[in-house]
Amino acid sequence: MIRSSWLFWLVAGISGLSSSAAPNLKTRLVFKEHADFMRLTEFFGRKENPSGRAIVRSQPRSRAGLYFSLNIARGVGELPKGAKVVLEFVHPKLPEVRSYELIAPRTPIESHEMLVGLTGEDWIGPAQKPPVAWRVQILDASGDVLASEQSFLWALPKPVSASSE
Repeated sequence: MIRSSWLFWLVAGISGLSSSAAPNLKTRLVFKEHADFMRLTEFFGRKENPSGRAIVRSQPRSRAGLYFSLNIARGVGELPKGAKVVLEFVHPKLPEVRSYELIAPRTPIESHEMLVGLTGEDWIGPAQKPPVAWRVQILDASGDVLASEQSFLWALPKPVSASSE
């Protein structure tokens, strides 16, 4: 029983690997409210304290929204100058693919976590409904993929529309 269970997880893990040469990210989706980012120092007139995390938002002035928490193996501070985060997703209520290209934060911190947020009007859904499908990529300044991850549904073949036949 233990042997067959081990074999199942090995096969499941291999089937989830991306075919691209870029290393995979470890990504989880989490909805955060404005208050999740508040720190005591802000009550004394200081700017936002990221608490050791690299944070980039589609709407920088808005904190509430859906966040992709990216675990970057070599650390956020090691990303090259000019690196970008490209986020593509299908919202549960909108069938077309939406895409955002954000500048990766330049930070000296050694954190391995980067929060990429769809905030403000860019995430028009409730907290409990994640995107139907998504892909996130970290690109260098020349557009080469440094790391990527995608949902299972993103990897499926796209249907052919009647207008393209």
